[in-house]
Amino acid sequence: EPTASSGLAQKIAQKATTADIPSRPVAKTLAIPTSLSEVNRRLKEKPLPAKESGEKAVEEVSTPRETRPSEPFNAGKVQAVLEDVIFTFKEQGKNMETSILKQPFEVTGEKVVFFLNGEIQKDIFSKIRQELTLLVRKGLQNYSVDLSFEIKEDAVSPVQKLYTSTDKLNYLRAKSPALKELQQRFGLETDF
Repeated sequence: EPTASSGLAQKIAQKATTADIPSRPVAKTLAIPTSLSEVNRRLKEKPLPAKESGEKAVEEVSTPRETRPSEPFNAGKVQAVLEDVIFTFKEQGKNMETSILKQPFEVTGEKVVFFLNGEIQKDIFSKIRQELTLLVRKGLQNYSVDLSFEIKEDAVSPVQKLYTSTDKLNYLRAKSPALKELQQRFGLETDF
C-alpha cells in the first residue's frame, strides 16, 4: 500500500508543474508619498477605473436588502434578554455595566428606557449602548428596538437605602414577623 500512495503522489506532482501555472509580473512596491502634492500627482497619473466600481455599486443598490426580524416583545422578554447579557458581562468582568442593566426600565412600543441614578451611570450607559443595543436586538429578534435612558435620582427604591440600625431592623421586621417576636422575647434593642 505505501508504494501505491507514493506512486499516486508522484503522478500528481508530475501533472502540477510550474509550466501549468501562468506567471504574473511582480508588482512594484510603491513608496509612501511624503507630501499632498505628490499624492495628487500620483492620482492624476493613475486614475481609478470609475466605470467598474460604479457598475458594482449600482448592482449592490438594486438588490433588495434582506428584511430583519421584528418580533413583538414585552417587559418580561426584555428582562430575560437582560439577564443573559448580565451573565455575559459578568463573565467578561464588566461589573459596572451589570449594575446599569439591573436598573429599573420601562418598555414603550419599541423603545426601552432605563432609569439611571446619576452622571456616572449615564457615562457607563453611553459607553455600552451600542454593544447593548446589538445584544438586545439579537436576543429579542427585533432589530427596531431602541435603548435610551432617563436620569432619576429616585430610581433606587428607598428600601435599599438603609442607613441606621433602626431602619435596618424595621425593614427586617416587615420582611419577617418572627423577628419582632424574637426582639420582644429577648428584649433586644437597636440603640446601644
